[in-house]
Amino acid sequence: MSQIISLTLKNLKTIWLAREIPNISEENAEALKQIMREKNPKHILEIGTANWYSALHFVTAIADDSDITTIEQAWNMHIDAVTNFKNCKTKNIHAIWGDAKSVILSLADGYFDLVYIDAMKKEYLQYLIAILPKCSADWLIIIDDVEKFAEKMADLYEYLNTQEIPYQLKKTDIDDSIMIIKRSDIRI
Repeated sequence: MSQIISLTLKNLKTIWLAREIPNISEENAEALKQIMREKNPKHILEIGTANWYSALHFVTAIADDSDITTIEQAWNMHIDAVTNFKNCKTKNIHAIWGDAKSVILSLADGYFDLVYIDAMKKEYLQYLIAILPKCSADWLIIIDDVEKFAEKMADLYEYLNTQEIPYQLKKTDIDDSIMIIKRSDIRI
C-alpha cells in the first residue's frame, strides 16, 4: 500500500469518527479485501461511496488493471470522495453523483463482476434487481449491514427466499455481517 493511501485512510478514519460518517470498520474492510483478492474482479460497482473510505481499501486489494465505478447520492460526500481519489492519484476510478436507482439503469449491461452495496438500506432490493442485468456471467454481490439493519431490508430477504436465491452471511463485526450472493450458486 502506498504511503499516501495509508495516510489518507488514517485521515479519513479520523474524519468519519469525528463526523459520525457511516463508514466500514477495519474488520469489515479486511474481510472485503480478502474476498476481492480471492475473486480478483476486473470491474467493481460500489453503491454508496460516502467519503471513499471503503473504495480506497478496495484499491489496495485489486489489480492495477481493474476499475471501480462508485455511486453517491449526497453531493458533499461525492465531492469529498473525488478529492480523496485525486489526492491519492488512483487510476480507473469512476465516481458518479446521483440516485443509484437511476444511475444503475444507465450503466452497461453484463459489465460488473463484483458489486458492493452499502447505501440506503430500505432500497437494497431495488438496487439488487437493477444491477442484475449489469453483472457479468460470473458475478459476486456483497451487501453490507445485513444483520444490524435487517428490519430495514425485510423485502430483500423475502425476495431472496421467494426466488430461492442462495446467500451466505459472513460475520465481519461484532454486531454485523455481510451478505454474499454468487452467480455460481444460482440455478437457472
